[in-house]
Amino acid sequence: MSKKVYIGDSVYAEIQPAAFLGFELVLTTENGYPDDPRNRIVLGPSEWSCLFEFVESLKKKTEDE
Repeated sequence: MSKKVYIGDSVYAEIQPAAFLGFELVLTTENGYPDDPRNRIVLGPSEWSCLFEFVESLKKKTEDE
């Protein structure tokens, strides 16, 4: 299991091993208080790939403008 990395705005990311998928990218939100609302988004390889393609298309769009 990897260490959580703070990526900004109360969002943390970490890579976790996953059965059948190899790994998952796990995004969580937390602000450090015991009663804070927490959210968890798990991205497997196919979702990670779609997210990467989305980011690459944004980069291309901004380069073209």
